[in-house]
Amino acid sequence: MIKKTVLLSSLLILLAILVYVSFGDKISRVEHVTIMDKYYPQSSDGKAVGFKTDKVIEVSKNGKGYNCAMEFDNGKILELDCSINVNYKIGEKVYVTSDGNQITEIRRKK
Repeated sequence: MIKKTVLLSSLLILLAILVYVSFGDKISRVEHVTIMDKYYPQSSDGKAVGFKTDKVIEVSKNGKGYNCAMEFDNGKILELDCSINVNYKIGEKVYVTSDGNQITEIRRKK
């Protein structure tokens, strides 16, 4: 009976470790931030210009053209599809999930 309990406990601990390794980093990427600036592509050269600051940055291309970007109060500048970008305003607090420098999800409520 003790051997079964030890084996079951070991398997549960191993399962917990595997779940944390697989999904732990995705959970920690959700950040509550304030939008400081929004960047819009101005031409077909891969550059976007800040709406508030006129700062020029490089952005990558997607299926519809070049991405837009947002700068946040944590110092990060993340890219996203321009059709999503128009729904959010500078100064607004949002929850952002990112993968590298791309926003995978942005929302107002947790």
